Amino acid sequence: MKIRLIDPAYEHPFIGHSQRVIKRIWFAHLTLTTLAALTPSDIDVRITDENVEPIDFDEEVDLVGVTGMIIHASRAYEIAHRFRERGVPVVMGGPHASSLPLEAKQHVDAVVRGEAEKVWTDLIRDFQHGSLKPFYRADDYCSMEGLPPPRLDLLKKDAYMTINCVQTTRGCPYSCDYCHVTHFFGKTYRCRPLNEVITEVNRLEGNFLVFIDDNIAGNRQYAKEFFTQLKPLKKQWAGQASITIARDPELLRLAADSGCVSLFIGMESLSAANLESVKKSFNRPGQFEDAIKALHDFDIMILAGFIFGLDYDDEGVFERTLRFCERNRIELPSFFLLTPLPGTPLFQRMESEERLLHQDWKQYNGATVVFRPKLMTEETLQQGFNWVCKEGYSLNSIFKRVIHPQQRFFTRLLSNIAYRSITQRSPESAVPSLSRILQRMNDTIPVRNTRDLIQRAGEKITERKQAIGQRAADTLRLYSLYNERLKTLLVRLEGSIDLEGSKELARRLKGALDARIQRITLDFNDVKAFSSEAMALLARQGFLQREEKGLLVAINAPDPTH
Repeated sequence: MKIRLIDPAYEHPFIGHSQRVIKRIWFAHLTLTTLAALTPSDIDVRITDENVEPIDFDEEVDLVGVTGMIIHASRAYEIAHRFRERGVPVVMGGPHASSLPLEAKQHVDAVVRGEAEKVWTDLIRDFQHGSLKPFYRADDYCSMEGLPPPRLDLLKKDAYMTINCVQTTRGCPYSCDYCHVTHFFGKTYRCRPLNEVITEVNRLEGNFLVFIDDNIAGNRQYAKEFFTQLKPLKKQWAGQASITIARDPELLRLAADSGCVSLFIGMESLSAANLESVKKSFNRPGQFEDAIKALHDFDIMILAGFIFGLDYDDEGVFERTLRFCERNRIELPSFFLLTPLPGTPLFQRMESEERLLHQDWKQYNGATVVFRPKLMTEETLQQGFNWVCKEGYSLNSIFKRVIHPQQRFFTRLLSNIAYRSITQRSPESAVPSLSRILQRMNDTIPVRNTRDLIQRAGEKITERKQAIGQRAADTLRLYSLYNERLKTLLVRLEGSIDLEGSKELARRLKGALDARIQRITLDFNDVKAFSSEAMALLARQGFLQREEKGLLVAINAPDPTH
Protein backbone atom coordinates (compact mmCIF):
# COMPACT_ATOMS: atom_id res chain seq x y z
CA MET A 1 0.00 0.00 0.00
CA LYS A 2 1.19 3.50 -0.85
CA ILE A 3 0.14 6.76 0.86
CA ARG A 4 0.98 10.26 -0.35
CA LEU A 5 0.73 13.05 2.23
CA ILE A 6 0.47 16.58 0.80
CA ASP A 7 1.01 20.04 2.27
CA PRO A 8 -0.73 22.48 -0.11
CA ALA A 9 0.90 25.70 -1.23
CA TYR A 10 -0.69 29.12 -0.94
CA GLU A 11 -0.19 31.26 -4.00
CA HIS A 12 -0.70 35.00 -3.71
CA PRO A 13 0.84 37.83 -5.76
CA PHE A 14 1.87 39.82 -2.68
CA ILE A 15 2.44 37.43 0.21
CA GLY A 16 3.29 34.12 -1.45
CA HIS A 17 6.76 32.77 -0.63
CA SER A 18 9.19 31.86 -3.37
CA GLN A 19 11.42 28.83 -2.93
CA ARG A 20 14.34 31.20 -2.50
CA VAL A 21 12.63 32.92 0.46
CA ILE A 22 11.64 29.58 1.99
CA LYS A 23 15.26 28.49 1.80
CA ARG A 24 16.36 31.65 3.62
CA ILE A 25 13.83 32.01 6.43
CA TRP A 26 11.38 29.10 6.59
CA PHE A 27 11.49 25.80 8.43
CA ALA A 28 9.69 22.56 7.66
CA HIS A 29 6.31 21.70 9.15
CA LEU A 30 5.96 18.70 11.46
CA THR A 31 2.33 17.73 10.77
CA LEU A 32 2.93 15.33 7.92
CA THR A 33 6.27 14.03 9.19
CA THR A 34 4.47 13.10 12.42
CA LEU A 35 1.71 11.30 10.50
CA ALA A 36 4.34 9.47 8.49
CA ALA A 37 6.00 8.34 11.72
CA LEU A 38 2.65 6.97 12.94
CA THR A 39 2.07 5.01 9.72
CA PRO A 40 2.70 1.22 9.97
CA SER A 41 6.15 0.30 8.70
CA ASP A 42 4.84 -2.03 6.00
CA ILE A 43 3.17 0.89 4.20
CA ASP A 44 5.05 3.06 1.71
CA VAL A 45 4.41 6.64 2.86
CA ARG A 46 5.81 9.74 1.17
CA ILE A 47 5.45 13.50 1.59
CA THR A 48 5.02 16.34 -0.88
CA ASP A 49 5.30 19.92 0.32
CA GLU A 50 3.88 21.83 -2.62
CA ASN A 51 5.66 24.94 -1.41
CA VAL A 52 8.98 23.44 -2.51
CA GLU A 53 8.10 20.78 -5.12
CA PRO A 54 5.23 20.06 -7.55
CA ILE A 55 2.54 17.46 -6.96
CA ASP A 56 2.53 14.43 -9.26
CA PHE A 57 -1.18 14.02 -9.90
CA ASP A 58 -0.53 10.95 -12.10
CA GLU A 59 1.29 9.04 -9.37
CA GLU A 60 0.07 5.52 -8.66
CA VAL A 61 -1.04 5.81 -5.06
CA ASP A 62 -3.72 4.16 -2.92
CA LEU A 63 -4.58 6.95 -0.50
CA VAL A 64 -3.89 10.68 -0.30
CA GLY A 65 -3.85 12.79 2.85
CA VAL A 66 -3.98 16.60 2.78
CA THR A 67 -3.69 19.13 5.59
CA GLY A 68 -3.92 22.88 5.81
CA MET A 69 -4.98 26.02 7.55
CA ILE A 70 -7.80 28.25 6.36
CA ILE A 71 -5.80 29.85 3.55
CA HIS A 72 -4.96 26.40 2.16
CA ALA A 73 -8.56 25.16 2.08
CA SER A 74 -9.35 26.06 -1.54
CA ARG A 75 -6.12 24.56 -2.82
CA ALA A 76 -6.60 21.45 -0.67
CA TYR A 77 -10.04 20.96 -2.20
CA GLU A 78 -8.58 21.36 -5.70
CA ILE A 79 -5.94 18.74 -4.94
CA ALA A 80 -8.56 16.37 -3.56
CA HIS A 81 -10.70 16.84 -6.67
CA ARG A 82 -7.80 15.99 -8.99
CA PHE A 83 -7.04 12.72 -7.20
CA ARG A 84 -10.67 11.72 -6.67
CA GLU A 85 -11.28 12.17 -10.41
CA ARG A 86 -8.90 9.24 -10.84
CA GLY A 87 -10.67 7.23 -8.15
CA VAL A 88 -8.02 7.82 -5.45
CA PRO A 89 -9.61 8.36 -1.99
CA VAL A 90 -8.56 11.51 -0.11
CA VAL A 91 -8.60 12.24 3.62
CA MET A 92 -8.17 15.70 5.10
CA GLY A 93 -7.17 17.02 8.50
CA GLY A 94 -5.68 20.13 10.05
CA PRO A 95 -7.13 23.29 11.59
CA HIS A 96 -9.57 24.19 8.82
CA ALA A 97 -11.05 20.73 8.36
CA SER A 98 -11.35 20.43 12.13
CA SER A 99 -13.27 23.70 12.34
CA LEU A 100 -15.54 23.09 9.36
CA PRO A 101 -15.72 19.29 8.96
CA LEU A 102 -19.01 19.31 7.04
CA GLU A 103 -17.61 21.72 4.48
CA ALA A 104 -14.43 19.68 4.12
CA LYS A 105 -16.38 16.44 3.77
CA GLN A 106 -18.01 17.78 0.59
CA HIS A 107 -14.59 17.61 -1.06
CA VAL A 108 -12.93 14.54 0.47
CA ASP A 109 -13.75 10.98 1.49
CA ALA A 110 -12.91 11.30 5.19
CA VAL A 111 -12.17 14.11 7.63
CA VAL A 112 -9.92 13.87 10.69
CA ARG A 113 -10.95 16.36 13.37
CA GLY A 114 -8.31 17.51 15.85
CA GLU A 115 -5.18 15.53 16.66
CA ALA A 116 -4.57 12.48 14.50
CA GLU A 117 -2.33 10.40 16.79
CA LYS A 118 -5.15 8.28 18.22
CA VAL A 119 -7.09 7.74 14.99
CA TRP A 120 -4.57 7.54 12.15
CA THR A 121 -3.85 3.82 12.39
CA ASP A 122 -7.59 3.12 12.76
CA LEU A 123 -8.26 5.14 9.62
CA ILE A 124 -5.63 3.19 7.67
CA ARG A 125 -7.03 -0.13 8.90
CA ASP A 126 -10.58 0.90 7.92
CA PHE A 127 -9.36 1.91 4.48
CA GLN A 128 -7.62 -1.42 3.98
CA HIS A 129 -10.86 -3.20 4.93
CA GLY A 130 -12.97 -1.06 2.63
CA SER A 131 -14.85 0.57 5.52
CA LEU A 132 -13.51 4.12 5.62
CA LYS A 133 -15.68 6.29 7.89
CA PRO A 134 -16.65 9.86 6.93
CA PHE A 135 -15.29 11.40 10.17
CA TYR A 136 -12.59 10.49 12.67
CA ARG A 137 -12.07 12.16 16.02
CA ALA A 138 -10.29 10.93 19.13
CA ASP A 139 -12.21 10.78 22.40
CA ASP A 140 -9.51 12.74 24.18
CA TYR A 141 -6.14 14.38 23.57
CA CYS A 142 -3.11 12.21 23.00
CA SER A 143 -0.43 11.56 25.56
CA MET A 144 2.86 13.30 24.91
CA GLU A 145 4.81 10.26 26.08
CA GLY A 146 6.39 7.86 23.64
CA LEU A 147 5.69 9.84 20.46
CA PRO A 148 7.74 8.52 17.53
CA PRO A 149 10.30 10.97 16.11
CA PRO A 150 8.97 12.71 12.99
CA ARG A 151 10.09 11.36 9.61
CA LEU A 152 12.31 14.28 8.69
CA ASP A 153 14.04 11.99 6.18
CA LEU A 154 10.99 12.31 3.91
CA LEU A 155 11.51 16.05 3.41
CA LYS A 156 13.64 17.85 0.83
CA LYS A 157 16.35 18.85 3.25
CA ASP A 158 17.95 21.53 1.10
CA ALA A 159 14.67 23.31 0.34
CA TYR A 160 14.32 24.91 3.79
CA MET A 161 16.31 27.05 6.15
CA THR A 162 16.26 23.95 8.34
CA ILE A 163 14.33 20.72 8.79
CA ASN A 164 15.60 20.40 12.36
CA CYS A 165 12.25 20.93 14.05
CA VAL A 166 11.21 19.59 17.45
CA GLN A 167 8.05 19.92 19.52
CA THR A 168 8.37 19.91 23.31
CA THR A 169 4.83 21.00 24.29
CA ARG A 170 1.37 21.31 22.79
CA GLY A 171 -1.23 23.97 23.38
CA CYS A 172 -1.03 27.25 25.23
CA PRO A 173 -1.97 28.20 28.80
CA TYR A 174 -3.84 31.24 27.46
CA SER A 175 -7.08 31.52 25.48
CA CYS A 176 -6.85 34.56 23.20
CA ASP A 177 -10.07 35.14 21.27
CA TYR A 178 -8.49 35.23 17.82
CA CYS A 179 -6.15 32.26 18.21
CA HIS A 180 -6.74 28.81 16.75
CA VAL A 181 -4.37 27.02 19.13
CA THR A 182 -6.81 26.63 22.02
CA HIS A 183 -9.63 25.69 19.65
CA PHE A 184 -7.52 22.92 18.05
CA PHE A 185 -5.68 21.58 21.09
CA GLY A 186 -8.33 22.37 23.69
CA LYS A 187 -7.59 24.26 26.87
CA THR A 188 -4.62 22.03 27.54
CA TYR A 189 -0.89 22.52 27.84
CA ARG A 190 0.92 19.21 27.59
CA CYS A 191 4.63 18.60 27.97
CA ARG A 192 6.73 15.76 26.55
CA PRO A 193 9.06 13.82 28.85
CA LEU A 194 12.32 15.73 28.91
CA ASN A 195 14.48 12.70 28.32
CA GLU A 196 12.62 11.99 25.06
CA VAL A 197 13.02 15.57 23.88
CA ILE A 198 16.73 15.67 24.68
CA THR A 199 17.25 12.37 22.88
CA GLU A 200 15.47 13.72 19.79
CA VAL A 201 17.46 16.95 19.82
CA ASN A 202 20.73 15.07 20.27
CA ARG A 203 19.95 12.96 17.20
CA LEU A 204 19.66 15.98 14.87
CA GLU A 205 22.51 16.93 12.57
CA GLY A 206 23.97 20.42 12.77
CA ASN A 207 23.89 22.90 15.61
CA PHE A 208 20.70 24.86 14.81
CA LEU A 209 17.07 23.85 15.33
CA VAL A 210 13.58 25.29 15.71
CA PHE A 211 11.20 24.43 18.52
CA ILE A 212 7.74 24.68 16.96
CA ASP A 213 5.83 24.96 20.25
CA ASP A 214 3.17 27.66 20.32
CA ASN A 215 4.55 28.80 23.68
CA ILE A 216 7.76 27.11 24.73
CA ALA A 217 7.71 28.75 28.16
CA GLY A 218 4.05 28.16 28.98
CA ASN A 219 5.05 26.00 31.96
CA ARG A 220 7.92 27.90 33.53
CA GLN A 221 9.16 25.09 35.76
CA TYR A 222 9.21 22.63 32.88
CA ALA A 223 10.92 25.19 30.64
CA LYS A 224 13.63 25.93 33.21
CA GLU A 225 14.46 22.25 33.61
CA PHE A 226 14.40 21.76 29.84
CA PHE A 227 16.75 24.68 29.16
CA THR A 228 19.09 23.40 31.87
CA GLN A 229 19.26 19.96 30.23
CA LEU A 230 19.54 21.46 26.75
CA LYS A 231 22.56 23.64 27.54
CA PRO A 232 25.24 20.89 27.43
CA LEU A 233 24.18 19.99 23.86
CA LYS A 234 25.56 23.36 22.70
CA LYS A 235 22.82 23.96 20.14
CA GLN A 236 21.45 27.25 18.89
CA TRP A 237 17.69 27.47 18.61
CA ALA A 238 14.71 29.61 17.70
CA GLY A 239 11.20 29.32 19.09
CA GLN A 240 8.02 31.07 20.10
CA ALA A 241 7.00 32.34 23.53
CA SER A 242 4.71 34.82 25.18
CA ILE A 243 6.29 38.05 26.35
CA THR A 244 5.92 36.85 29.94
CA ILE A 245 9.24 35.02 29.47
CA ALA A 246 10.98 38.39 29.88
CA ARG A 247 9.40 38.93 33.30
CA ASP A 248 11.29 35.98 34.77
CA PRO A 249 15.02 36.84 34.75
CA GLU A 250 16.07 33.30 35.66
CA LEU A 251 13.95 31.74 32.91
CA LEU A 252 15.27 34.19 30.32
CA ARG A 253 18.88 33.60 31.37
CA LEU A 254 18.43 29.83 31.16
CA ALA A 255 16.88 30.15 27.69
CA ALA A 256 19.81 32.25 26.49
CA ASP A 257 22.38 29.93 28.11
CA SER A 258 20.75 26.94 26.39
CA GLY A 259 21.30 28.53 22.98
CA CYS A 260 18.21 30.67 22.30
CA VAL A 261 19.05 33.15 19.54
CA SER A 262 15.59 34.14 18.33
CA LEU A 263 12.00 34.24 19.63
CA PHE A 264 8.71 35.03 17.95
CA ILE A 265 6.62 37.00 20.44
CA GLY A 266 3.04 38.04 19.86
CA MET A 267 2.89 41.61 21.14
CA GLU A 268 -0.22 42.20 18.98
CA SER A 269 -1.01 45.78 20.02
CA LEU A 270 0.32 48.80 21.90
CA SER A 271 -3.19 49.38 23.28
CA ALA A 272 -4.16 47.82 26.60
CA ALA A 273 -7.82 48.20 25.62
CA ASN A 274 -7.23 46.19 22.44
CA LEU A 275 -5.46 43.42 24.32
CA GLU A 276 -8.19 43.22 26.93
CA SER A 277 -10.84 43.02 24.19
CA VAL A 278 -9.27 39.80 22.83
CA LYS A 279 -8.43 38.30 26.25
CA LYS A 280 -4.72 38.97 26.05
CA SER A 281 -4.43 41.37 28.95
CA PHE A 282 -1.41 39.43 30.27
CA ASN A 283 0.42 41.45 27.61
CA ARG A 284 1.13 44.80 29.24
CA PRO A 285 2.12 47.52 26.76
CA GLY A 286 3.59 49.66 29.52
CA GLN A 287 6.17 46.91 30.10
CA PHE A 288 6.98 46.16 26.45
CA GLU A 289 10.08 48.33 26.29
CA ASP A 290 11.57 46.77 29.42
CA ALA A 291 10.83 43.28 28.05
CA ILE A 292 12.47 44.09 24.71
CA LYS A 293 15.55 45.42 26.48
CA ALA A 294 15.76 42.28 28.62
CA LEU A 295 15.67 40.06 25.51
CA HIS A 296 18.23 42.20 23.72
CA ASP A 297 20.52 42.15 26.75
CA PHE A 298 20.80 38.40 26.14
CA ASP A 299 21.30 38.99 22.40
CA ILE A 300 18.01 37.31 21.52
CA MET A 301 16.59 38.47 18.20
CA ILE A 302 12.91 39.41 18.39
CA LEU A 303 10.32 38.55 15.77
CA ALA A 304 7.38 40.58 17.06
CA GLY A 305 3.85 39.96 15.84
CA PHE A 306 1.45 42.92 15.58
CA ILE A 307 -2.21 42.74 14.59
CA PHE A 308 -4.05 45.63 12.94
CA GLY A 309 -7.80 46.09 12.88
CA LEU A 310 -8.60 45.47 16.54
CA ASP A 311 -11.57 47.38 17.90
CA TYR A 312 -9.54 50.25 19.39
CA ASP A 313 -7.29 50.78 16.36
CA ASP A 314 -7.66 54.04 14.47
CA GLU A 315 -5.73 55.16 11.42
CA GLY A 316 -2.82 56.36 13.55
CA VAL A 317 -1.98 52.81 14.67
CA PHE A 318 0.19 51.94 11.68
CA GLU A 319 2.75 54.71 12.02
CA ARG A 320 2.64 54.55 15.83
CA THR A 321 3.46 50.83 15.78
CA LEU A 322 6.23 51.16 13.21
CA ARG A 323 7.93 53.98 15.14
CA PHE A 324 7.75 51.84 18.27
CA CYS A 325 9.51 49.01 16.43
CA GLU A 326 12.19 51.35 15.14
CA ARG A 327 12.71 53.06 18.49
CA ASN A 328 13.10 49.73 20.27
CA ARG A 329 15.09 48.11 17.43
CA ILE A 330 12.78 45.14 16.97
CA GLU A 331 14.73 43.16 14.41
CA LEU A 332 11.86 41.46 12.55
CA PRO A 333 8.40 42.94 13.03
CA SER A 334 5.66 40.77 11.54
CA PHE A 335 2.48 42.63 10.65
CA PHE A 336 -0.90 40.94 10.27
CA LEU A 337 -4.47 42.03 9.71
CA LEU A 338 -6.94 40.71 12.25
CA THR A 339 -8.43 37.57 10.71
CA PRO A 340 -11.46 35.86 12.28
CA LEU A 341 -10.78 32.11 12.00
CA PRO A 342 -13.75 29.71 12.03
CA GLY A 343 -14.13 28.08 15.42
CA THR A 344 -12.63 30.95 17.41
CA PRO A 345 -14.62 33.26 19.71
CA LEU A 346 -13.57 36.17 17.47
CA PHE A 347 -15.22 34.57 14.44
CA GLN A 348 -18.38 33.81 16.37
CA ARG A 349 -18.59 37.36 17.69
CA MET A 350 -18.03 38.99 14.32
CA GLU A 351 -20.50 36.66 12.66
CA SER A 352 -23.16 37.51 15.25
CA GLU A 353 -22.44 41.23 14.76
CA GLU A 354 -22.70 40.79 10.96
CA ARG A 355 -19.23 42.26 10.48
CA LEU A 356 -17.82 39.54 8.21
CA LEU A 357 -17.60 40.69 4.60
CA HIS A 358 -17.59 37.20 3.06
CA GLN A 359 -16.34 33.67 3.58
CA ASP A 360 -13.90 33.39 0.70
CA TRP A 361 -11.27 31.46 2.67
CA LYS A 362 -8.46 32.29 0.24
CA GLN A 363 -8.75 35.89 1.41
CA TYR A 364 -8.46 34.94 5.10
CA ASN A 365 -4.71 35.23 4.82
CA GLY A 366 -3.77 37.81 7.45
CA ALA A 367 -3.07 40.40 4.75
CA THR A 368 -6.56 41.10 3.36
CA VAL A 369 -9.42 42.86 5.15
CA VAL A 370 -12.29 40.39 5.54
CA PHE A 371 -14.41 42.18 8.16
CA ARG A 372 -15.79 45.61 8.97
CA PRO A 373 -13.50 47.36 11.48
CA LYS A 374 -15.01 49.60 14.15
CA LEU A 375 -13.00 52.81 13.86
CA MET A 376 -11.83 52.70 10.24
CA THR A 377 -13.27 51.94 6.86
CA GLU A 378 -12.15 48.72 5.21
CA GLU A 379 -10.21 50.77 2.64
CA THR A 380 -8.26 52.73 5.28
CA LEU A 381 -7.37 49.54 7.17
CA GLN A 382 -6.13 47.84 4.00
CA GLN A 383 -4.17 50.87 2.81
CA GLY A 384 -2.61 51.44 6.22
CA PHE A 385 -1.59 47.80 6.42
CA ASN A 386 -0.04 47.89 2.95
CA TRP A 387 1.87 51.04 3.91
CA VAL A 388 3.27 49.67 7.19
CA CYS A 389 4.41 46.42 5.54
CA LYS A 390 6.25 48.26 2.81
CA GLU A 391 7.61 51.09 4.95
CA GLY A 392 8.59 48.71 7.75
CA TYR A 393 10.98 46.91 5.41
CA SER A 394 12.27 49.96 3.58
CA LEU A 395 16.04 50.22 3.78
CA ASN A 396 15.71 53.23 6.06
CA SER A 397 13.57 51.35 8.58
CA ILE A 398 15.70 48.21 8.39
CA PHE A 399 18.85 50.08 9.34
CA LYS A 400 17.09 51.87 12.18
CA ARG A 401 16.17 48.48 13.63
CA VAL A 402 19.23 46.32 13.08
CA ILE A 403 22.14 48.68 13.74
CA HIS A 404 22.77 48.41 17.45
CA PRO A 405 25.44 46.88 19.68
CA GLN A 406 24.70 43.21 19.22
CA GLN A 407 26.37 40.25 17.64
CA ARG A 408 25.09 38.49 14.53
CA PHE A 409 24.44 41.77 12.72
CA PHE A 410 24.68 40.15 9.30
CA THR A 411 22.23 37.40 10.27
CA ARG A 412 19.72 40.05 11.26
CA LEU A 413 20.36 42.06 8.11
CA LEU A 414 19.98 39.05 5.79
CA SER A 415 16.72 38.07 7.50
CA ASN A 416 15.40 41.58 6.94
CA ILE A 417 16.41 41.50 3.29
CA ALA A 418 14.48 38.24 2.87
CA TYR A 419 11.40 39.76 4.50
CA ARG A 420 11.84 42.83 2.33
CA SER A 421 11.64 40.70 -0.81
CA ILE A 422 8.11 39.74 0.30
CA THR A 423 6.81 43.06 1.58
CA GLN A 424 8.05 45.13 -1.35
CA ARG A 425 5.50 43.33 -3.51
CA SER A 426 2.70 44.93 -1.50
CA PRO A 427 0.58 47.51 -3.35
CA GLU A 428 1.77 51.11 -3.11
CA SER A 429 -0.11 52.95 -0.35
CA ALA A 430 0.34 56.22 1.51
CA VAL A 431 0.28 56.54 5.27
CA PRO A 432 -3.34 57.31 6.33
CA SER A 433 -4.07 61.01 6.03
CA LEU A 434 -4.66 61.79 9.71
CA SER A 435 -1.73 59.75 10.99
CA ARG A 436 0.55 62.73 11.70
CA ILE A 437 -2.20 64.51 13.64
CA LEU A 438 -2.94 61.39 15.65
CA GLN A 439 0.73 60.94 16.58
CA ARG A 440 0.71 64.41 18.16
CA MET A 441 -2.55 63.65 19.92
CA ASN A 442 -1.10 60.49 21.49
CA ASP A 443 1.84 61.95 23.33
CA THR A 444 3.10 63.34 26.64
CA ILE A 445 3.28 67.05 27.51
CA PRO A 446 5.63 67.86 30.41
CA VAL A 447 4.44 69.88 33.42
CA ARG A 448 6.96 72.64 34.20
CA ASN A 449 5.28 74.34 37.16
CA THR A 450 3.85 72.08 39.84
CA ARG A 451 3.70 74.80 42.52
CA ASP A 452 0.32 76.15 41.44
CA LEU A 453 -1.34 72.83 40.73
CA ILE A 454 -4.59 72.12 42.53
CA GLN A 455 -5.96 68.67 43.14
CA ARG A 456 -9.51 68.13 41.99
CA ALA A 457 -10.48 68.20 45.67
CA GLY A 458 -9.19 71.79 45.78
CA GLU A 459 -5.89 71.44 47.63
CA LYS A 460 -2.53 72.65 46.36
CA ILE A 461 -0.01 69.84 45.90
CA THR A 462 3.34 71.62 46.16
CA GLU A 463 4.48 69.25 48.90
CA ARG A 464 2.05 66.43 48.22
CA LYS A 465 2.92 64.96 44.85
CA GLN A 466 2.63 61.52 46.35
CA ALA A 467 -1.09 62.00 46.72
CA ILE A 468 -1.61 61.91 42.95
CA GLY A 469 1.54 60.15 41.86
CA GLN A 470 4.84 61.65 40.71
CA ARG A 471 4.17 60.94 37.03
CA ALA A 472 0.68 62.44 37.15
CA ALA A 473 2.11 65.58 38.75
CA ASP A 474 4.86 65.95 36.14
CA THR A 475 3.08 65.10 32.87
CA LEU A 476 -0.08 65.46 30.86
CA ARG A 477 -0.71 62.33 28.82
CA LEU A 478 -2.90 62.47 25.71
CA TYR A 479 -4.75 59.32 24.59
CA SER A 480 -6.72 59.86 21.39
CA LEU A 481 -8.94 57.72 19.19
CA TYR A 482 -10.36 58.81 15.85
CA ASN A 483 -13.55 57.19 14.58
CA GLU A 484 -13.41 57.52 10.81
CA ARG A 485 -16.98 56.31 10.41
CA LEU A 486 -18.38 58.97 12.76
CA LYS A 487 -15.63 61.52 11.98
CA THR A 488 -15.11 62.13 15.70
CA LEU A 489 -11.92 62.46 17.74
CA LEU A 490 -11.98 61.49 21.42
CA VAL A 491 -9.08 62.90 23.44
CA ARG A 492 -8.66 61.50 26.94
CA LEU A 493 -6.40 63.55 29.21
CA GLU A 494 -4.49 62.00 32.09
CA GLY A 495 -2.22 63.61 34.69
CA SER A 496 -1.79 67.32 35.34
CA ILE A 497 -2.20 70.57 33.41
CA ASP A 498 -0.17 73.69 34.13
CA LEU A 499 -0.32 76.93 32.15
CA GLU A 500 2.40 75.98 29.66
CA GLY A 501 0.84 72.58 29.24
CA SER A 502 -2.54 74.14 28.45
CA LYS A 503 -0.91 76.34 25.80
CA GLU A 504 0.68 73.29 24.15
CA LEU A 505 -2.59 71.36 24.39
CA ALA A 506 -4.43 74.26 22.74
CA ARG A 507 -1.85 74.36 19.92
CA ARG A 508 -2.25 70.64 19.29
CA LEU A 509 -6.02 70.82 19.35
CA LYS A 510 -6.00 73.65 16.83
CA GLY A 511 -3.65 71.60 14.68
CA ALA A 512 -6.10 68.72 14.86
CA LEU A 513 -8.91 70.77 13.38
CA ASP A 514 -9.45 69.19 10.02
CA ALA A 515 -12.30 69.02 7.54
CA ARG A 516 -12.45 65.25 8.13
CA ILE A 517 -12.97 65.71 11.89
CA GLN A 518 -16.47 66.93 12.69
CA ARG A 519 -16.36 66.61 16.47
CA ILE A 520 -13.60 66.65 19.12
CA THR A 521 -14.46 65.48 22.63
CA LEU A 522 -12.06 66.31 25.46
CA ASP A 523 -12.39 64.00 28.45
CA PHE A 524 -10.86 65.45 31.65
CA ASN A 525 -11.93 62.58 33.91
CA ASP A 526 -8.36 61.39 34.56
CA VAL A 527 -6.87 64.86 35.09
CA LYS A 528 -5.77 64.70 38.72
CA ALA A 529 -4.43 68.22 39.12
CA PHE A 530 -4.55 71.55 37.30
CA SER A 531 -3.74 75.22 37.69
CA SER A 532 -6.44 77.89 37.61
CA GLU A 533 -4.54 79.73 34.89
CA ALA A 534 -4.45 76.62 32.69
CA MET A 535 -8.20 76.07 32.90
CA ALA A 536 -8.89 79.76 32.34
CA LEU A 537 -6.80 79.75 29.16
CA LEU A 538 -8.60 76.67 27.83
CA ALA A 539 -11.93 78.29 28.63
CA ARG A 540 -11.03 81.54 26.85
CA GLN A 541 -9.99 79.64 23.74
CA GLY A 542 -13.24 77.69 23.64
CA PHE A 543 -11.93 74.26 24.69
CA LEU A 544 -14.25 73.85 27.70
CA GLN A 545 -17.57 74.03 25.88
CA ARG A 546 -20.09 71.64 27.38
CA GLU A 547 -22.83 71.96 24.75
CA GLU A 548 -23.14 69.09 22.29
CA LYS A 549 -23.71 71.42 19.35
CA GLY A 550 -20.17 72.69 18.96
CA LEU A 551 -17.11 71.25 17.23
CA LEU A 552 -15.29 71.00 20.58
CA VAL A 553 -17.01 69.46 23.60
CA ALA A 554 -15.48 69.05 27.08
CA ILE A 555 -16.68 66.36 29.48
CA ASN A 556 -15.73 65.80 33.12
CA ALA A 557 -13.87 69.12 33.15
CA PRO A 558 -12.74 70.28 36.62
CA ASP A 559 -14.13 73.48 38.06
CA PRO A 560 -11.20 75.63 39.27
CA THR A 561 -13.53 77.65 41.53
CA HIS A 562 -14.25 74.64 43.79
